[in-house]
Amino acid sequence: MGSVNRPYVTVTIPMYNNARFIGETITSVLSQSFSDFELLIYDDHSIDGSWEIASSWSDPRIKLIRNRKNLGPEGNWNQAISNVRGKYVKLVCADDLLLPGCLEKQVAVFDDPCNKGVSLVSCQRTIIDADGKTLIKRVNFMEGGRSRTPDVVRKMVRMGTNIIGEPVCGLYPAELIAKTRGYSAIVPYTTDLEFWMQLLRHGELYVIDDPLCAFRISSLSWSSRIGELRYQQFIEFMMQAAADERNEVTELDLFIGKINCAIQSMTSLMGFKFFAPAPSGRQAEAGYA
Repeated sequence: MGSVNRPYVTVTIPMYNNARFIGETITSVLSQSFSDFELLIYDDHSIDGSWEIASSWSDPRIKLIRNRKNLGPEGNWNQAISNVRGKYVKLVCADDLLLPGCLEKQVAVFDDPCNKGVSLVSCQRTIIDADGKTLIKRVNFMEGGRSRTPDVVRKMVRMGTNIIGEPVCGLYPAELIAKTRGYSAIVPYTTDLEFWMQLLRHGELYVIDDPLCAFRISSLSWSSRIGELRYQQFIEFMMQAAADERNEVTELDLFIGKINCAIQSMTSLMGFKFFAPAPSGRQAEAGYA
């Protein structure tokens, strides 16, 4: 495990106006069965009391940092991975949750010598609403075990959706951060997915076939506000993936993917509107615009 001066895992939370959820998110991290981690919380100048709530914990593993100015999602996510000390890193959005065995099971995959060459460990996830109610108990787009990067990309293109999962699903080696461009919001909907693709240029994907985390749908989440752009932006991602010959994407993959992407986009948009009605008044000010 980690040395006296270096934790084995860094869990990092980029936070902005997440007062409603941040306490639950922090608690889910501190309740992990695996305890050798540091928890970094990067506040992007919240104005809703998030900073004060996060400051109320006295656990020595927590380090709370406040940006000098608001950086927006892309800037704050990159700040969140800019000074990690752990061997492995997990970025958790400030409204999502880790189930108690998440870190333990994901670290175990990396620690198994049989999994040398894996650059990203993901898991299945549960979808919850703003009140923590389970909407979908298990989202399962990938079979458990190890997969080649071209196989992952081709399946993702054909399905027209992110089959790896949101940031909360992934754990990856800290040493790979320097080999990436970091998070990019040029195509906002695929910010997390584009980062996963960068990591998978350096190894393979391993999926744990159990839901070890919860992704929250709420009107305050960044993902809900960019949901209407989903189709256009995922098509852009698909075309970029197809342009890279290493991904082995075919014209048939693209044809099937465009149909499935349209279906997935319509379903996602209807889901956001049904489960997370548009905010009003001061609620609309919360989170990133």
